[in-house]
Amino acid sequence: MTIDPHCRQVEVLLARRTVLRAIGTGVAMGLLPTGCSGVPPTLAPPPAQALVVLTPRTYAVFTAAAARLVGPRGAPLVLDRTIDVGTLADAWLARTPALAAPVGQALLLLELGVWPLLDKVFPFTALDGRAQDAVLEGCMTSRLELKRSVFRGIRALAMLTFYGSPASRTLTGFPGPFGSGDVTISDAMRD
Repeated sequence: MTIDPHCRQVEVLLARRTVLRAIGTGVAMGLLPTGCSGVPPTLAPPPAQALVVLTPRTYAVFTAAAARLVGPRGAPLVLDRTIDVGTLADAWLARTPALAAPVGQALLLLELGVWPLLDKVFPFTALDGRAQDAVLEGCMTSRLELKRSVFRGIRALAMLTFYGSPASRTLTGFPGPFGSGDVTISDAMRD
């Protein structure tokens, strides 16, 4: 006995509906994470901080991602706000409006994107450091251009804001931009 191809299509559709109903029920009952828990206080912008482009959630996502991307020597400077990469990124994006929307979307994707798009179920800011590293590495090494672009964009902005800050110069030994303030060309020639 052979199964009619039309019957097989109906069977597949019904199975999909059952899965979608189960997921919808789980979300409605609060069993599955939805990203509605808010921003962790340790990553939230300061209360007096007026954000121009970033939202409190995207500020927190960027701060968490930057702390992972700058490495173990730079992460404490980001997390204790010695270098407030979220504020610096917000100011930079305000001066570069063409990139503001795509970067905001990339940060929301990193925060709220779930499996199978990203290798996580919970929001990025709710993950521990090792899990955040795994998500970022998954984006960096993905076969999907979208995920690699998200990684490259967030990484570039994190490096720009972190290493552009004067407080990071003790880590690099770089005296600062030449020709401005007290930094001269001769400073570049010293050993």
